Amino acid sequence: MNYNKILLIVAMLLASFIKISAQDYISGTVTDVKDIPLEGVTCMLISAKDSVKIAGAITKKDGSFRIPINEKKKYLLNFSFIGFKEVQRTVMGGNIGIIKMKEDEHQLQQITVTSKTLHTFGNTDVILLNKNSKNIGNNALDAIGSLPQFRLSATDNELRSVDGKTILVLVNGIRSSSRDLMLLKSKDIKNIHYYSNPPARFAHENIGAVIDVETKKTNNKLYSLYLDTKNGVTTGYGTDVLSLSYRDSLNMVTATYFVDYRSLNKNIMDNSYLYDNQLNNDYKGMSGSYKGQYHIGQFVYQRYQGKNLFNAKLEYRKSPGTQKYSQSLNLANRDETTNDRKLTSDMSSISTDLYYGHTFVRGNNLSVNVLNTFYTSKSDNMLESTSSSYSFKNNINNKSYSLIAELLYADKLWKGNLQLGAYYQFKNLKQTNSDVDVSRINTQKQYVYMDYNNQVGLFSYDIGLGLENNRYKLVTNEVANYTVFRPMATFNFQLSKCGSMRLSSSIKSSVPDIGSLTDSKVAVDEHFYRQGNSTLTPYHYSQTELSFQYASNNGVWYIKPSISYSYYPYMNMSILTKDGEDIVCRTMKVDDANVYGASLSLSFHPLSWLTLQPYYNYQFSRYDTPNQRTKHSLNNFGISSQFVKGKWELIVNNNFPMTNVDGDIYEKMGYNITSSLQYKYKAMSFGLEYIHNPNPSRMYANTNYFSYSEETKWGNFKNLVALKFVYYFTKGKSRHQASKQISNSDNDSGLTKYNTAK
Repeated sequence: MNYNKILLIVAMLLASFIKISAQDYISGTVTDVKDIPLEGVTCMLISAKDSVKIAGAITKKDGSFRIPINEKKKYLLNFSFIGFKEVQRTVMGGNIGIIKMKEDEHQLQQITVTSKTLHTFGNTDVILLNKNSKNIGNNALDAIGSLPQFRLSATDNELRSVDGKTILVLVNGIRSSSRDLMLLKSKDIKNIHYYSNPPARFAHENIGAVIDVETKKTNNKLYSLYLDTKNGVTTGYGTDVLSLSYRDSLNMVTATYFVDYRSLNKNIMDNSYLYDNQLNNDYKGMSGSYKGQYHIGQFVYQRYQGKNLFNAKLEYRKSPGTQKYSQSLNLANRDETTNDRKLTSDMSSISTDLYYGHTFVRGNNLSVNVLNTFYTSKSDNMLESTSSSYSFKNNINNKSYSLIAELLYADKLWKGNLQLGAYYQFKNLKQTNSDVDVSRINTQKQYVYMDYNNQVGLFSYDIGLGLENNRYKLVTNEVANYTVFRPMATFNFQLSKCGSMRLSSSIKSSVPDIGSLTDSKVAVDEHFYRQGNSTLTPYHYSQTELSFQYASNNGVWYIKPSISYSYYPYMNMSILTKDGEDIVCRTMKVDDANVYGASLSLSFHPLSWLTLQPYYNYQFSRYDTPNQRTKHSLNNFGISSQFVKGKWELIVNNNFPMTNVDGDIYEKMGYNITSSLQYKYKAMSFGLEYIHNPNPSRMYANTNYFSYSEETKWGNFKNLVALKFVYYFTKGKSRHQASKQISNSDNDSGLTKYNTAK
């Protein structure tokens, strides 16, 4: 009986397979006139008899498409792609070969400066920079930052999504940074893949979104030089990059140096601390200063031979900084005196990054990456009163080592894309606190993942699975294990050439920095200090988001509304607690946190030379701390105006105040405006930048036993004027070099934001 059942099941499966195999297809490949595959082309199958739309598909990364048909007859097949002339063919079935599409210069001129989302599939938006978009700014970072999906921070040049998510930057699939985008010409960008929900490969990291910038294949860079400088004329401020590279048929050598420096004067800190014993310490700020630098030096060697790629990178970083200021202090029942604060920190690291990749005959590939990083960091914090009523000194010295290894296999499966990978990280920290206490912490992370995406007509999806394990050996020598299963799914429907809808849901996790796992203290006031927490563990949370996108055919309008919900079984937050007569702020677990969000980004292009981009974000957080019930509404909005005419451009960004909440602590970010005027001449550009940011932040808290306020006011930095100059130089021709498939980094020095001068 069982044998007969098995035969019946096999027969049914065989019949199904025969039926599927009997189904016919229309397939082919779409390229431009230079034979470069075009991804994201809409292929619409139309009845030749009555012009009814039957089915559709979107070309994959290699330009290929495949549309199922029920019978062989005469069809019309239409190909459309923004920036290219439409193509139509009469087909019967089978493989129709290569379809070549020509650029439409008139259409490119009419597309909005802000660019347009061409197509969406799975959790990916494919964004094409048009001719005008590529003229924005000096480099790829400026051009991408001008799009309605993104924002570029005025103070640190970091790229973020318009709804405030942190972004992991990839260039041709390789982990990079916003600074790396400064080395890339905007005209060399082929397209941008924007993942509003990170793929499974990156789900174990504390990031909100991912962009992958795909560059054009070119062979005109035997020698190249890139210089980008921005230096203040009103204060000590500068961001400078110099890069040199050489390429031949087998080898590539690149040397890059980046320096970011600040020398700010007349900074003021107004602080107030009110204790339940009625002690009220009010600090009136006097002139203070901050001096800091950030250096990055890179040397890269690459050899590309046959189907094999070897890449080695050596990187050095150093970041010294000193923050000091004085305050007049009014103490209850005591004479007026002066409070002096000084925080000095320094970090240096050296890392070696090795990569090997092999591409097999049928295009599948295997990649291996190993990264070693050595860190040394220190922090000296001093707080004292001239009356000698109190004096605090906190000294921290860190030495750490990390090893990161990752294996990635990529292949095609059922006409979709499959990635299988394994990730391992080991990190060890030795910390000396005030030359007395010695703490040792080591952490290990193992992560295996699978990611698969495919499309069926206008419907596409992305399915990811991941399993993560974290093992901690804490200061107390206790060992903690934390394992979380990470499923994710994104479903996308291309409603038309102009609109799409996407639903994504995932389980994510957040891992504490190794510096926050120590018990080191930073004195803030005579009875108030901040401290790490060695009992912290990673936590997981669920997140669901629904979004809609629409871009008009004429390029005048772009709109993207979205709503989201996140649930945290528990979350690590900043909590105020009593420690005898003192108050301590440390990161602790808070149960049952709910976060509701909504966002809206717009782009309006009413004139050929004008683009307006307003945005609005709303977030409602609800949770209970040991001190209070929190129900907080965040409102964040702003507008960008872009004026582009010939070789001139003017960009003005307005960002209005908003207030974030973290446990018991609130932080209000002040209003700021940035503007940039630029003129381009051949391989050079000249510009002027203005930043107005008088009150960057105010941190405060209010509980029944303690309240405080810390407000920062900038002096000569509140009105910054800087000169900009960019120069590109290339010479000769060489073979196009392949790119790595994976790359990793370790950015955890062992210091926290509270013991780092800034």
